[in-house]
Amino acid sequence: MSFLSKHRNRKSIAALVAAASLTAMLPTAAFGAVQAAPTVQFQIGSLTAVNDNGPFTLVNAPYIEQGVAMVPVRALADGLEAKLEWDPAEKSIKLERSGLTVSLKAGDDSMVGTFVKNVKLPAKVAIVRGQAFVPAKSVAQLLGAGTTWEAKTKKVTIKINGEEAGVVSERFTFSPGEEGWQGGFADLPVDYDPSIYELLYARELLPLKDNGSNYGLKLNGMNRSDDLFMFATRKITGLKPNATYDAALAFTLYTDQAGDMMGVGGAPGEAVSIKAGFVSQEPKVVKEEEGGQVYYKVDVDKGNQSVEGADMKIVGNMVKEDGGAEGFQPKPMSHAATLKANAAGELFVIIGSDSGYEGLTTLYLDDVSVTLTPRT
Repeated sequence: MSFLSKHRNRKSIAALVAAASLTAMLPTAAFGAVQAAPTVQFQIGSLTAVNDNGPFTLVNAPYIEQGVAMVPVRALADGLEAKLEWDPAEKSIKLERSGLTVSLKAGDDSMVGTFVKNVKLPAKVAIVRGQAFVPAKSVAQLLGAGTTWEAKTKKVTIKINGEEAGVVSERFTFSPGEEGWQGGFADLPVDYDPSIYELLYARELLPLKDNGSNYGLKLNGMNRSDDLFMFATRKITGLKPNATYDAALAFTLYTDQAGDMMGVGGAPGEAVSIKAGFVSQEPKVVKEEEGGQVYYKVDVDKGNQSVEGADMKIVGNMVKEDGGAEGFQPKPMSHAATLKANAAGELFVIIGSDSGYEGLTTLYLDDVSVTLTPRT
């Protein structure tokens, strides 16, 4: 049995390790059905647009520039359920959906996306009576959406790519349960004392004021080995065998650690690296000898503490955004990679904390979104 746990207390984890042979597969869990794809439709010259909520009125009408359909970016983002950030000082725009990002700037024809840099747009981002307009097809494509043009009616329909395009997209809120996720621990001695490590993986209510319904995955551990790795992972099935995918991940980390604090071995915020990655084979915890002692190690190239590995990259740390406020706070994080599914049409997503802080770390994971787009 691998050191991957669905148990709720330290004693059960200790029993699990004591009996471990560290070779079993994770329980099989289907990735889940693809939900209805968000869609938005514009008509050139018309102030009426349509999204999944029905018709709505635009401030300014879409238009054609150099043969390119230009649409209002705010309405595009809302229709595709994407997050939009506008920096008035820099006149810059950032869009994000399911880990896919697009960065643009008013008056510029360059674009940066999750998997591309400095792509030249067919027309510049424009400001029309105080509203930003962008080339519909180019921007939508980097958000995982396809574009259809109807020349007769001058309508442009933008839809998040769904099952018909081979795209797999899923969101995990942990309200129904653990939803197929598993937790585990590594970088600790095989003969460790469970009474002082305080290891815990569980689905619990997020520790927020008046919260009675919002659950997350909790990882808890005391770093007695000067190098504790805690992680959660899930198998994704239903992919095309050996096909190459652009994989995007977005999730929310809940942490209670302020920055610039002192701690043994390092700061409790900055010295705990949050890492994420996709791998084509199941992450397993194995036994390895190191310095005359046997340790539990994860067979994924995650690097070590503040150093990245080939399979897992650093996406942040445990420092919360408002250090002056008490309690746990949400911290959005994202990651992207390109890799092949295995021969069974599977990939595995893994999120974890790699600690150089020799103390207690408690974190929660929530609202995990995964988008897998096949390379054409």
